[in-house]
Amino acid sequence: MGNGRRRTFLVGAVAALCSSALISACGGGGNGTPASTNASQTETSSSPTRTNATQKTGTNATQGGFDASNFGNPTTGASQFMPLKPGTQWVRQGFVNVGHRRLPHQVVTTVTDVSKQIDGVRTVAVVDQDTNGGQIAEQSIDWVAADKEGNVWLLGSYTESYNGGQFVNASDAWLAGVKGSKPGILMLANPQMGTAPYTEDTVPGIESPSAQVAKTGQSQCVPFKCYKDVLVIQEGGAEYKYYAPGVGQIKTEPRASGGKHEIEDLVNLTQLTPGGLSQISTEAVKLDKHAKVEAPDVFGHAPAAKRTL
Repeated sequence: MGNGRRRTFLVGAVAALCSSALISACGGGGNGTPASTNASQTETSSSPTRTNATQKTGTNATQGGFDASNFGNPTTGASQFMPLKPGTQWVRQGFVNVGHRRLPHQVVTTVTDVSKQIDGVRTVAVVDQDTNGGQIAEQSIDWVAADKEGNVWLLGSYTESYNGGQFVNASDAWLAGVKGSKPGILMLANPQMGTAPYTEDTVPGIESPSAQVAKTGQSQCVPFKCYKDVLVIQEGGAEYKYYAPGVGQIKTEPRASGGKHEIEDLVNLTQLTPGGLSQISTEAVKLDKHAKVEAPDVFGHAPAAKRTL
């Protein structure tokens, strides 16, 4: 789930090296050093069933604002462009420019069954894992929840960076309601052309990432499948993200050449087996515990993450 300061939603497995299109869940230990596991999973057919859920018009989140009483189970919202079903896992592959090198790039995103109470809202952990050139580069947790109108909110995140497979540092550590940070919108309940830009989070001292609907009703092919009625979101001035109804994010591309120039296309969409979900969720809990060590001023007094969904 994609924080504009980093990369993407919802947003992968807490992992070490994951190179094949059909991903096994991978895990990072609480000491910050990733370690592979062999969680089993089931692959969806090459033509995943499109949801019949209709987006709720609901309250325009850019006008109605955040209301903790307007949330329930974080995974039962009706956002067709950002599903939050525990065990869903997306694999996107492409390339990224690192210095003068163009490296193969992969992002694995998994919705876990781990929850955390943040600013009066029960959230779900969406875990991302990035590899560049076959080595772990970054892994993170985004804490998200869908309100009763179907808007998907970001209420916190935590990111760890790696070099040569070894933990380097932690960044992007924030929680709504802590040290002046505020939640933001990841996906509107009814994204339409002409909607005002919206912020994805507000963290003091850091520029707030913004997003805006760029296109709707698009046709877009990626290696996994061709989709219709695709939504395109422009994040800041850097990139476009493509979302297919009933599927989620299928593509990332830069608005212009130069810079990091990250390109990602959906290559696999799976529903993890109970065993696979258990492994990735357990590792998400470990990552949350490590956040308390690396960012105690933010996570030190926050409720612990637990497998409750």
